[in-house]
Amino acid sequence: MKECLAHGIADLASHASLTLSDKLKGFKDLIVADGTVIRLHDKLAEQFPGARGKAELKIHAITGIAGNTRSIAIYSGKTAEIKTIRIGSWVKDNILLFDLGYFKYELFSRIRKNKGYFVSRLKQSANPTIVSVLRAYRGNPIDLAGKKLKEILPRLKREVIDVEVEVFIKGSASKTRKAEKDGTFEIYHPRGGTPKVKETFRLVGVLNEESKMYHFYLTNITPEQLSAEDVALLYRARWSIELVFKELKRLYQLDVISSGAPAVVESLVLVAMLTLVVSHRLLNHMRLLAPEKSARFTPLRWAESFYSIAPVMMTRVLKAVGIDEDPLLLIIYFMAEGVDPNVNRERLLSPWVKAANSQGLSGN
Repeated sequence: MKECLAHGIADLASHASLTLSDKLKGFKDLIVADGTVIRLHDKLAEQFPGARGKAELKIHAITGIAGNTRSIAIYSGKTAEIKTIRIGSWVKDNILLFDLGYFKYELFSRIRKNKGYFVSRLKQSANPTIVSVLRAYRGNPIDLAGKKLKEILPRLKREVIDVEVEVFIKGSASKTRKAEKDGTFEIYHPRGGTPKVKETFRLVGVLNEESKMYHFYLTNITPEQLSAEDVALLYRARWSIELVFKELKRLYQLDVISSGAPAVVESLVLVAMLTLVVSHRLLNHMRLLAPEKSARFTPLRWAESFYSIAPVMMTRVLKAVGIDEDPLLLIIYFMAEGVDPNVNRERLLSPWVKAANSQGLSGN
């Protein structure tokens, strides 16, 4: 199943049905990374340790909006998001969207060194120093250069903030020497501590009209590539990964795994992932068949349509390989749809009935 999944993901990535708009001209793909946690049977707490001693499994997915990059991996529930992603040459010319679980300046630095781009929400505790203002303002604006973000935030009235900020990241001795030699970064040597490298990023803030609070985004995309408003709008595309997890949990029953056998659990997860790949492969095919309706094939609506017609497609597949599909298909369907997924729910007749054996069933 792992080999099938790897093959399916590679095939899916090679049949993209969407392309980036002119606003993202010059970029290869828009990539979203995230993870979701699935509760498991308590017996599996040792194999899949989660938070507070519970048994949990984490599915980590990386998906490209234009389809060029896709991957799915399984981890124990307590694995931090930052440990589930490896930055390399594959990020070149791609934009990666991150939630706060991935917020780490070192990660953003590695993306830039590999010639990639990122957009992340700013951590609430972060307080970078403003270096320069990237957008001109009318009147007599507050001088922001050299000030900490939280220092000037209460006095800001402007709807959009677009500034360059500096932060410090840890640097090893060898990297520090290289940086000093290249003159690329400024090095700070705290007394008796690890050398730190100063880097600059772009910080965008957009005022929410209802809450009167700023939403801040850290990025290395330049103002020439995207305006501050477009950076904030772009971040909304991160919701696409949540739709993937909704499809896995709500339609393919990954939110309820009652087995206490590790091999069974992993198999059920892999089957759900394979179903997801088949679903999205057909979605891409339909978008290519009807490009004028491509945008109207929304992910969740498509997933529900695919789920409802899957038994019919399975009939065709079984028939093609010579299997008498009718009895088997009915069993598969009723096992999936007729069984209450809530294993421990108290039922009305539970104290008064028990299951009969199957010896009395006829062979018809």
